[in-house]
Amino acid sequence: MFSRSTTNRDDATRPPFLDQEEWRSIVVALLLSPRQAEVVGLVMQSKTDKEIAATLGISKRTVRTHLDESKSRLDAMDRVGLACRVFETFRQVSELRHRHK
Repeated sequence: MFSRSTTNRDDATRPPFLDQEEWRSIVVALLLSPRQAEVVGLVMQSKTDKEIAATLGISKRTVRTHLDESKSRLDAMDRVGLACRVFETFRQVSELRHRHK
């Protein structure tokens, strides 16, 4: 997901309030696939399914599939639940980093 060839897309899909290292840590901790990470990142930017589809060059149905898989993986009922899981994981990752400094 974070190869040089996709850096521009990563920056466009990463939540703007997280730097690339923080987002990478969250994605790894949540075991998201690269596409799921892109979709969740755009959800965190309050993008609609239509906007996500246009950004990623995929259909709205495919967006829904990735979104549904992400919600299932993260045990979230909806987009708000996804956002809560991302913030919870961010807090946990941040606490671990501070302990190891």
